[in-house]
Order: sequence, then structure tokens, then C-alpha cells
Amino acid sequence: MYTSIYFECRVFSVSIQLRVARVVFCNRVDAKSELKMRNFTALLLIGAALLSLAQATDVKPCPKSKSRALTAEEVTISNCPKNKCILKRNSEASITMKLRPERDFTELNSDIQGIILDVPLPFPGYYGTSACPHIYDAAGEKKVGCPLKAGETYTYKNSFKILPVYPTVSLEIHWGLGDKQGDAACFQIPAKIKA
Repeated sequence: MYTSIYFECRVFSVSIQLRVARVVFCNRVDAKSELKMRNFTALLLIGAALLSLAQATDVKPCPKSKSRALTAEEVTISNCPKNKCILKRNSEASITMKLRPERDFTELNSDIQGIILDVPLPFPGYYGTSACPHIYDAAGEKKVGCPLKAGETYTYKNSFKILPVYPTVSLEIHWGLGDKQGDAACFQIPAKIKA
């Protein structure tokens, strides 16, 4: 009795923090090993999903904002694992945020605050500054600036300094981008500033 044998190649794309890794598996497949290959494929996909969740930064919607709530996949902050950002004084953190405004914006300003004991404190040098120089196309490769069109996807990229004068404290970071009429995007995240 003859068993059909062939080679099967599968390509897996795994996205982790805006980077895509492609893995190619080639296997000699017969009827008995096909089930093993399917089980292996399922385990690989589950593992990749769990790894991507471990790398995501959990963000919360801003309580007073009417903008669409951002997901963990749309916000990446350096030194911010899943549940709390650890920001070291005298260092710099970077942020990448995908945004899709629900209306047109001719200008975009930063509303970046630290909330300590329910008291919002503006981040000096960032609060109220123009966010337009930090707006890129959807792929995050080409600077496009303002205006922003409703329904189009943009990438906001910036970095912020954790000044040595900042107190070592737990706080909530409020990061909003908008104008006088409302936000294009806004999120909050728990953080801790360390010495």
C-alpha cells in the first residue's frame, strides 16, 4: 500500500510591537504527520498571541474624552509593560500611537499631564505644545503633520524626558491630542517615576 507524501511549507506572520516576523516551516507531510503539523501550528499561533499580549501596553480611555478609546495595540511606550510604566528619572521614554480622528483637525495640541491624588499636573515643556510635527502617515514612515482628515489613520511618534526634578511617585499619565473642540485621541496609563 502506498501513502501519498508531499512537502508542505507554511508561512507565519507574527506582529509584536509594530514589528512583523515571518517564519517559514517546511515539512515532509504524509497522512500521519499532517495531524501533528496542525497541532504544532495551533500551538505556535497561541504562543505568538500570548507573547504579543505580554508586550502590549494596557491603556485606559480618558474619563472626560469623547474620542474613540485606544487599544493596547495602538499605543506603545518604552519601559511600559502590560500594567504599569516604570519611568526612570534622568532618562527618556518614547511613545508611538495610532490614531484615526472622527472629524477633521486643522491643528493638534498636546494635553500631557501627570495625575497625582486626582490633581492634574501639566508636564512642563510638553503640555499645550503642537503635536503636528510628530504626526506621520499610517505606516509611521513619512512625516505628514497637520491637518488631519476624519477617518484616516495616522501615527504619532514622540519622546519625553523624565527630568531629575520629578518626584519619585506613583501617578496616572494622561496623554491627549486635540484642539479646543475636543480630542483626536486620548488615553491614561498608570506609571511610577523611580530615581
